[in-house]
Amino acid sequence: MEMKYNFDEVIDRYDTNSVKYENAKEEEPDLKDDFIPLWIADMDFACPPEVIKAMHERLDRKILGYSDILDSKYMDAVKNWMYMHYEWIPPMDHMVISPGVVPAISNLIQLLTDENDKVLILTPAYKPFYSAIVNNKRIPIYSSLIYEDKKYKLDFENLERQLQDAKLFVFCSPHNPTGRIWTEEELRKVVALCEKESVSIICDEIHQDIHREGKQYIPLMKLFPEKNFIYTCTAPSKTFNMAGNHLSNIFIPNNDILKKWCDKFYYLPNPLSIAATEAAYSKGSEWVKELNMYIDKNFEFIKNFFERYMPKVQFEIPEGTYLAWFNMKNYGLSDKDVHDIFIKDAGVFIEGAGMFVKDDEDWIRMNIACPKVILEQALNRMKDAFANN
Repeated sequence: MEMKYNFDEVIDRYDTNSVKYENAKEEEPDLKDDFIPLWIADMDFACPPEVIKAMHERLDRKILGYSDILDSKYMDAVKNWMYMHYEWIPPMDHMVISPGVVPAISNLIQLLTDENDKVLILTPAYKPFYSAIVNNKRIPIYSSLIYEDKKYKLDFENLERQLQDAKLFVFCSPHNPTGRIWTEEELRKVVALCEKESVSIICDEIHQDIHREGKQYIPLMKLFPEKNFIYTCTAPSKTFNMAGNHLSNIFIPNNDILKKWCDKFYYLPNPLSIAATEAAYSKGSEWVKELNMYIDKNFEFIKNFFERYMPKVQFEIPEGTYLAWFNMKNYGLSDKDVHDIFIKDAGVFIEGAGMFVKDDEDWIRMNIACPKVILEQALNRMKDAFANN
């Protein structure tokens, strides 16, 4: 199939204040000078041209004053996207905006719990969940995912025990870092357990639009439109490579919590972010379709590369996200040695053991949302760096 959009384009991101590139050596001083950054989860693809055009048109209006979402275009774009892709009609009268999903989770933790309450997360976990809990003086507790038959699964017995002590469950769907897309059966069991123990759920759905061909993501609130203890966090940031625009859409079905949010948290969005999000959700479907096709091919390339050149690596293509999650245990090296080989020898900046709270020993997370030529270069460096191990 001929692609309309060019995901092979290599874009120079230096001198743009890119955290992924220009802050990398602050994070890892031992990186080689010609390092390849495959760590932080933004993409190295150009934003959709429809988004860039909309931002240019907004700039042409010449004034970037105080702005808010004051007409129906933004809300319609969000609602129509969710319905078109998931047959879900979100409760738009219960939607608020936030500068990001992580700040929204922190805000919701403040509203839904008190100091020293216990907040549950699945491990391995996206570390900012942990930070949001402890920075708000709450206590993190964990339910470990089971890795079995080359796939991660929920341990429902353990989950039920842990929920008995929890006030809140921060649930990631699709899961970061493993890439699991939870089935309807799994989602229903999670909600049933939470309802039984009177535990609220914050569901981070930021990766919802990125999934392999044939995999279907289900928004949690779609299954339970009548439940008012499920809080859903969405954003265009991962889908359209717009993380720097700092605009996310948060659904709060509980009227009391919605009022408290509106009373306590006040955020006026950037006018360019409004224009970008409207364009992304109203005109970006074909771009996302091709994006997923390209990412699928990158994953197939990685799988074939590991099988041929690095057979000790344990890797399965994830169901969702653009994050490869693979295990280095068969090399017989310590996590520190593996880290040092990636950083010092290969010059490939990844995130590994110790960065995902718990249950991440021997595991590596690598962002593969980049032109294939960059991915191929990184994999060849890895092959050479680990050749003698």
